[in-house]
Amino acid sequence: MTLLEQAPPLQAQSLTDDYRLLADFNGAVLAAHPTRLGVQFVTWDWSFDHTGLNQGNYFQENYVGAKQDFAIRAGLISKQQIFNQEQLVEIYRCCSDTLDAGFDLTAEQEKCIRGVQEQITTAAPDALERIREQEQHPMEPYNQEPIM
Repeated sequence: MTLLEQAPPLQAQSLTDDYRLLADFNGAVLAAHPTRLGVQFVTWDWSFDHTGLNQGNYFQENYVGAKQDFAIRAGLISKQQIFNQEQLVEIYRCCSDTLDAGFDLTAEQEKCIRGVQEQITTAAPDALERIREQEQHPMEPYNQEPIM
């Protein structure tokens, strides 16, 4: 909140609310707008003449998501370097399956796999809950029989 209060106002055409500029790099903008429900974070692209904003992505109270979107928009990281939540859950599940399958893993391999799981639980705190939920409601297997 201190950073938000100290951030300069975002100046752009047709912007009427109080948005604060948190970051501006390579044509991308990360801004914040205090609301009565909390803080709304937004990423935009500057218009060609740097006076207007385009293609806003809005993140209610999700600063981490907004920062990630800004980093991708600004070209700081590639979108291919980021796993979505579903991918993280599946990677976690595969790690668990590997550890439980009785494979002849070295101590270093096991440590690495457990480290991946720990990293996923930090990035997706609800991963274990989502796995349990999926196990309780498994999807029906894909029917490969032709339909006529």
